[in-house]
Amino acid sequence: MDDADLLRRELRAAREELVRKRADADDHVATTSQLPLMPERDDEFLRLALMSIDNLETHIDRLERDLADLENGIDHPDD
Repeated sequence: MDDADLLRRELRAAREELVRKRADADDHVATTSQLPLMPERDDEFLRLALMSIDNLETHIDRLERDLADLENGIDHPDD
């Protein structure tokens, strides 16, 4: 699996977690970091469940930017 695929998988997981958090917020559940027991989460991305809604939104923005950079041929912007 290449870097773009890994970024896409994490981006998808982050978006799914954000949907869960927003749904919980609509149900008046706390929107702070917590790790509820939900077996459908990918073990690789469990850390996303610990992020707040704001942190998830920021993380998603960064992942989208990193993926766009990678797809446009910018592997290492610091080089």
